Amino acid sequence: MADLSRGDIINGMVKALKPYGAFVEVGGMSGLLHISQISYDRIDDLEKVFQPGQQVKCMIIDHDKVNGRIALSTKTLEPEPGDMLKDAEMVFEKAEETAARYHERMEAERKAREEAARDIVLGLGDSLDNLAEDGANGEAADPLSDVSDSLDSLLS
Repeated sequence: MADLSRGDIINGMVKALKPYGAFVEVGGMSGLLHISQISYDRIDDLEKVFQPGQQVKCMIIDHDKVNGRIALSTKTLEPEPGDMLKDAEMVFEKAEETAARYHERMEAERKAREEAARDIVLGLGDSLDNLAEDGANGEAADPLSDVSDSLDSLLS
């Protein structure tokens, strides 16, 4: 169990169904496949999707090793939204292929977020540089000088 990590595809067996999801046995531990992580489509009756004893493939979306909890998803394995409800076996057959595309998409989104954050930081640097430019008389420009002059006149 220690070698499991986020993003891994695992085989498990549905052990119990609850109103909020299915408990899946994974390597001697029980993982939760929350109802919101089963499909992109709405699930009205979990028993129409899974039965206790059924073999499933899931992606690990969180693994809390300290507390021994595993959060699972089949939604991330759907080639098209709703496929888990239409043809779960097809989703399981294509799980590795779909997971690879999912990981590529997540990596591209991560890089885009990093690029956007870098652009913001660089933009802030340019704004700060403009504040430090010299004033007309050769002294450093003080962005608060007008405010402090106004306060001085009010207080006198």
